[in-house]
Amino acid sequence: MIADIPRRHKPRWRTAVLVAALAVLGAAGCRRSPAPPAAGPASEAASPPAPPAIDRAMDERLAFIAGLSASDGPSVAWAGEPAWQGFSKAMDEAWTRFDGSVLASMRTWAVKDLAQPRERTRSLFYPFGGPDFAMAVTLFPDAPVTVLIGLEPVGNLPDFDRLNESLRADFFGDMGRLAGEFLTRGYFITMDMMDTYSEGHVDGALSVIGFFLKRLGFSVVGVRRLLPAADGSWQETPYERLAARPHRPYGVRIDYLRPGETSLRTVYYFSCDIENKAFREGSALYRFFAGLERPTTFVKAGSYLLHWENFSTLRRLILDRSLYVLQDDTAVPYRFFKQQDWTITLFGRYASPVKDFTNVEQPDLRAAYQDPESDVRPLPFHFGYRWRTQIDNLMLAARPHRAYKVPVVR
Repeated sequence: MIADIPRRHKPRWRTAVLVAALAVLGAAGCRRSPAPPAAGPASEAASPPAPPAIDRAMDERLAFIAGLSASDGPSVAWAGEPAWQGFSKAMDEAWTRFDGSVLASMRTWAVKDLAQPRERTRSLFYPFGGPDFAMAVTLFPDAPVTVLIGLEPVGNLPDFDRLNESLRADFFGDMGRLAGEFLTRGYFITMDMMDTYSEGHVDGALSVIGFFLKRLGFSVVGVRRLLPAADGSWQETPYERLAARPHRPYGVRIDYLRPGETSLRTVYYFSCDIENKAFREGSALYRFFAGLERPTTFVKAGSYLLHWENFSTLRRLILDRSLYVLQDDTAVPYRFFKQQDWTITLFGRYASPVKDFTNVEQPDLRAAYQDPESDVRPLPFHFGYRWRTQIDNLMLAARPHRAYKVPVVR
């Protein structure tokens, strides 16, 4: 799910909770950097490992979805169509603005203020993030694994060769609206995304994640579907078009390379519900997340769901397993960290929640921000529910020095 502020409806978390469940990476799912080659004779220089092969067809397909032209491949034949030309130009401009006004400041800030968390984090867990891969990888670029979760379906990639020009135009019209709204606000609105997906032109989150991967300059090595198996593990199969959506939870795994690197990195997206009634201890999702290696949790625009008891299973798991938690006030309430003696650093400014959310004011967090003894640091970028007023807050919590919870054995 993408935690968000619905435009036309107030949240209805008690009945049909807009939440997403997390998928988790097991021992087999977490890729590590390849071991260095064995040393040869002193007179011979060791050769670097060869990079994994890029899936050229998939990489080119996602680049076209991102509005980036290719020198060869089937998309060249469609790149002259007015709809794609307009989409490409609009996305170039929107991405340039977004990168300059948000991501550039975020990169600079994270180098200084997230230095130790970035060094220690092996897995970034981003509940309620939906397909927002852009901010996740900007804040934690060296994490080998990123886990995104949302209510939105994974979906199918468009088969452009089976679409006529009019249907391709419909796809890029909807894709432009989805991406453009995120590049303006810095978060997705779940109900708006679901409305767009229901039109059927953009079928789900996979196309949006692909948009970010290519706009960030990465190369795609492979895409695999994920389904829970009967024994509680996760079954991976090569990407293919699905005639019907699976029942939640299910997901997708994308392996990619950064420019000039040979080490695989992986982003997972899981379509699932993480309310207590669906997210139970012992479930495939729970076990998968409990096995994440050295996880940091990141939450923004989280609809205050982690304030409520019907999300206590996820909240408890975050507190038990995370090395660090980086969040705004819409995530785990401040009091839970204080009760467990986490080391806390505050950034930005605290303001009362926007009118769409009630009974989630945090007087103790407000007092911490106002305490003259607090070392409240500046936050030089904006991305949350107050993007219009640019009053944002983030809290970095480092777990206390105590016995680390043992991962679930699968």
